[in-house]
Amino acid sequence: MNTVSSQDFFGNFSALSALKTKAQKDPDAALKEVAQKFEAIFINMLLKNMRTSSESIGGGLFSSSQTKQYQGMMDTQMSQSLSKSGSFGIANALMREYQGKGSHSSKESSDADLLQKVSHQDLVRVQALAHKASTEFVQAVQKEVAEKAAVNSAKNNLAGDMSASESVAKPSALSVAFDSPASFVKALWPHAKEAAEKLGVNPKAILAQAALETGWGKYPIAKEDGSASFNLFGIKADSRWQGDRAVVNTLEYRGGIAKREKAAFRAYDSFSQSFNDYADFLNSSERYKDALNSGDDPSMFASLLQKGGYATDPDYSDKINHILSSKWFKSL
Repeated sequence: MNTVSSQDFFGNFSALSALKTKAQKDPDAALKEVAQKFEAIFINMLLKNMRTSSESIGGGLFSSSQTKQYQGMMDTQMSQSLSKSGSFGIANALMREYQGKGSHSSKESSDADLLQKVSHQDLVRVQALAHKASTEFVQAVQKEVAEKAAVNSAKNNLAGDMSASESVAKPSALSVAFDSPASFVKALWPHAKEAAEKLGVNPKAILAQAALETGWGKYPIAKEDGSASFNLFGIKADSRWQGDRAVVNTLEYRGGIAKREKAAFRAYDSFSQSFNDYADFLNSSERYKDALNSGDDPSMFASLLQKGGYATDPDYSDKINHILSSKWFKSL
């Protein structure tokens, strides 16, 4: 496929500077290029006159200022290409004139005849000679558009990849913290009811336990990078857990004495996963069998949960009962 090089492209505005440099190093080559540029200007004038004659008899159904603009660009490029091909011979005539090779009368006469002939050139022949140049110009434009489209596509893909990586990034623990007990209850009550159906217990007991473990959602467990673990029930990540973890300092009671310890807790992708894993955790352990048989009594559930060894805090069930008696649970 023939294409127009960057040096031959009419929009190459750095060509003049390159021509000045060439003139210093190789005057003959520079003269040839100047002659070709003059021929291009001359041909462009012919094409422009041809367009003007065509418009005088009707611009056509699809004629517009935009099409005229692109026609002008195409004519300019065709002029460049035709002058390079030497189809008219104007450049060669000018070179002979300026190099002193036109001293013989026969040459002078032939050059003059040539210029006269070109000035009256049949526009049909101009169109025929311009066919190849116009094809090359269209191909060059198509190539440029395709290259720009490829660059834009790569940028969009990169932006899309960055956007996707941001979308999968987990939110911070602070961003998922609740600002009040009312918002905590409202947001998590539906999840508590779903977990309660799996366990066969009162959903109030489950939500009250989550409120105790997280301080009404104000103090969620965060991972080392500050992202949310969504762990609402303080379930630790023992050898059975294969998922993500959040290692933090926690308060444990050993022999009735509170001690600070570092422990690993299970980490989830959402509060919904936390409720689901909580239900699976209780159902899979014999230790909490009695708690799951407490029926609809949330206070009994909390007492038997502590008895099964869910927490080391000796006041664990009492604290849950205190939350159950709060105003935010009375309306449930």
